[in-house]
Formats: sequence, C-alpha cells, structure tokens
Amino acid sequence: MRYRYRTIKEIPDELKPREKLLRNGPESLSEEELLAVILGTGSRDRDVVSLARDIVRIGWKTLEGMSVAELMNVKGMGKVKALQIKALLALARRIREPYPRVVVLTPDSAYDFLRERFDPRKESLVALYLDLSHRVLEVETVAVGSVNRVFVQPREILRPALELSAYGVLIAHNHPQGEPEPSQEDIAFTKRLHRACELMGFELVDHLIVGREDYVSLRELGIL
Repeated sequence: MRYRYRTIKEIPDELKPREKLLRNGPESLSEEELLAVILGTGSRDRDVVSLARDIVRIGWKTLEGMSVAELMNVKGMGKVKALQIKALLALARRIREPYPRVVVLTPDSAYDFLRERFDPRKESLVALYLDLSHRVLEVETVAVGSVNRVFVQPREILRPALELSAYGVLIAHNHPQGEPEPSQEDIAFTKRLHRACELMGFELVDHLIVGREDYVSLRELGIL
C-alpha cells in the first residue's frame, strides 16, 4: 500500500500498520507496513512508515549484504534501527533454513541424524548437503530400491549440491537384511562418486552403510 499522507500522524487510525495488523491480520499488510510494525518508531526527522518504505525499496538481497555502517547511511536510520534490520534478516534466514542447528562433524552425529530416515524393508540412499562448517543445508532421499539393491548415478546426488551451493556431500545407504559391511559394489561406487566430487569441487565427506543395529563409515575404513 502507498500512503498519500506525509506523516504517520496524518494516517487515519484504521490504516495505521499496528491497528491494521490487529484488525485484519498480517496478510493484509504490505512489506513496508510489516517492517514499520517491527521498527515501531521512526526518527526525529522521519516517521516509521516513510523509513520502512525506503528500506524496502533497497531490496532484501541488497540489505543482506550491507553492513551496519552502510545501513546507517539511509536517511533516518540510526545504529539501533540498523541493528534491528540486521537481526531481522538473520532471523528470517534461519527460519528459511530447514536444519539451522544441525552440524555433522563425526560419523556418529551423521548416523544419529539419519538412522530414522531409512525404510527397514527397502534399501535406499540418502544424501546430506553441508556447508563449509558442516552444517546441514538439506537432506534428500536420492533413491529407493529393492530389499537388497539401490541404483543411483553420481549426477543424481550432485545436482542438488550445485543448486544449494554446498561445500560437501555425505551419503548413507542401508542394508535392511544384513550387517553394514561394504560390498565391492559399494566400494566401487564410493570411489566413483569421490572422483566426481573432486571434478566438480565438492568434498565427499563420508559414506555410511547402515545395518539393523549399527553402521560403518567408509572414511574410517580408509576407503575415502
């Protein structure tokens, strides 16, 4: 919504962002109105709606890359409001991330995170996509096979890694009917995927094989 009024005091009460939010819910507010509610007040020279409008016009992507000092160059933006914007953007980013607190640093932590994701009746392959700090960006079941076989190509695993701009990939597959010992086929596929990762600039962090009660790490076995 574009206000025709110069200051927030000139806006009728029923159109002020807080009152509108209370009466009609957040869906009824524009981005600048929602931001005005979050900021609460303007500055000595600017009302909060005008300030919010100028901030929104900058664009959220641009705002994410701006420092506190750069934000303070916006007319009417002091240090407190610049910090509010940075905090808001950080919170929004964390909300968008499906696994903001999951970090995989060891085979045990990967196993704990993945163990409940396997169908005990079928063999399947799951991929974890990690950032530079080994924080989980996404988890995806890449393929589901039969009781003792799953077939997948490296490109099917690496395509999401490209889309996510991931640093590393960790894969895991289960052996529903037996022990988690790697077969020659498992070892050959792991080496093939490792070469593909190297060519495309990703780290193959590990390949776990999950059995009924336990797992093995191909990295710990020295295969990676």
